[in-house]
Amino acid sequence: MHLSQLMAKNDDQRGSWTPPIEPPGSVIVTSLSEGSPSQRSASRASDTPQRQATSAPATPAPAAAITATRQQPPQASGSEAALRQAIQQWSQAWSGQNMAPYLGIYASDFEPPKGLSRTNWVKQRTQRITSKKSIRHEIQNLTVQINANLATVRFTQIYQDERLRARDRKTMHWVWRQGQWQITRETTD
Repeated sequence: MHLSQLMAKNDDQRGSWTPPIEPPGSVIVTSLSEGSPSQRSASRASDTPQRQATSAPATPAPAAAITATRQQPPQASGSEAALRQAIQQWSQAWSGQNMAPYLGIYASDFEPPKGLSRTNWVKQRTQRITSKKSIRHEIQNLTVQINANLATVRFTQIYQDERLRARDRKTMHWVWRQGQWQITRETTD
């Protein structure tokens, strides 16, 4: 097929595009303070180490600059976007009952509640999570506070399995370590 035919075929299909539908159990973490997509892009751009004050319109970066950006060493502290992504991965791993990714988000020095040792806490969490037929975990009203490589997040969590439905306020403490955000402590009110 000729390139012009492919382009015409694509032009015919442009009006039929629909946004993707999230599969059941997906958690989308958002905040009312995030603003529009253009505001989020501007916010992310202002978080980069190379801040420039200019009134000129933005121009696309050359390909070499984009490649150099991808090859930069890991950040000394994690971004809010990376933290939000880690929170979403934690919630999805819990909902999906995927123990390795779920437990992998907890730091090696995580402080389990009720004086449990980490070993006993892992056994208890594994038994509780894997014994359920299904789990639904949702995050609402997320707030994030980052100070260098430490972060505190607060949110309303909605948990549901075949026997229980609970709505709680959760506070989690995270640390940016070894190029990723990790949970060091959590409490549920």
